[in-house]
Amino acid sequence: MKRTLLVFSALTAFMAPAIAPAVAQAQQAEARQDRGDRRTEARTQRREQRREDRQQPQTQPPQQPRQDRGDRRQDRREDRQDRREDRRDDRQDRRQDRREDRRPDTRPDTRQDRREDRRDDRQDRRQDRREDRRDDRQDRREDRREWRGDRREDRGERREDRREWRGDRRDDRADRRQDRREDRFENRRDRRDYREFRRSWNRDNWRRDWNRSHRSDWWRNHRSFRGYYGVRVGFYFAPDYGYYSVPRQYWNQRWSEGQYLPSIFWRYQLNDYRTYGLGFPPQGTRWVYVDNHVYLIDEYDGYIIEVVYDFWRW
Repeated sequence: MKRTLLVFSALTAFMAPAIAPAVAQAQQAEARQDRGDRRTEARTQRREQRREDRQQPQTQPPQQPRQDRGDRRQDRREDRQDRREDRRDDRQDRRQDRREDRRPDTRPDTRQDRREDRRDDRQDRRQDRREDRRDDRQDRREDRREWRGDRREDRGERREDRREWRGDRRDDRADRRQDRREDRFENRRDRRDYREFRRSWNRDNWRRDWNRSHRSDWWRNHRSFRGYYGVRVGFYFAPDYGYYSVPRQYWNQRWSEGQYLPSIFWRYQLNDYRTYGLGFPPQGTRWVYVDNHVYLIDEYDGYIIEVVYDFWRW
């Protein structure tokens, strides 16, 4: 007996929560059915009343037509008012039914559970997104730090390369200076041979012999001086070459033996030295024009061996 009671109590405890929603729904259906029946009865009663009201003026003798018209209008107004009130009542009842249907007590508990589950899911997703963003920010920061470290290393390497390059340039300059010194020393030894040229050719003797055989204006009818129209500021004239511009620092400047002639004058070479009675230039030397002077220079470094000033007079 006890076992049966226990089993029955357990079944009732288990089935009661499951049957409660079905019972509530059945009760709601019955209440709706009752309300619908009452509404239909009220509607039928109102219709019958309207029919009776419509038929009542016909039974009365038509003695006062104006009064009947007024009564009919009054009845129509009352009917319209009644219909409006009925509609308002129907709308109010429908709204009440909808409110009762929307009540949380009548709905099953699963909807509330679903809402809570959705809220939990949203919170979890938001939390996951925040954690992902934090991780991404941390990764970007790490990447930036590594990139900055790489840039610093690159800058350090470039600085080292520049230092090495500067050191190499200094070494090259030192080597070139040493080479120039050695070349100059060797050239000095070679320039000892120029003494023989000076012994065999004397500019004073050349000037005396040239002035005896030529006039002072010998150059005016010479073919090498074609195109000469007088002195021009900032320009020199070289026979067979014409006018050429001269930097300001070299204007009206003279160089003497043992100095070095600037390289801009090396190109204006005097080729017909025999016509002018000049000595044969030794190997590796040349005669050049500079204004109205003639210089015998070394082709390697422009070292001046011999000078003839005022080769022609303006």
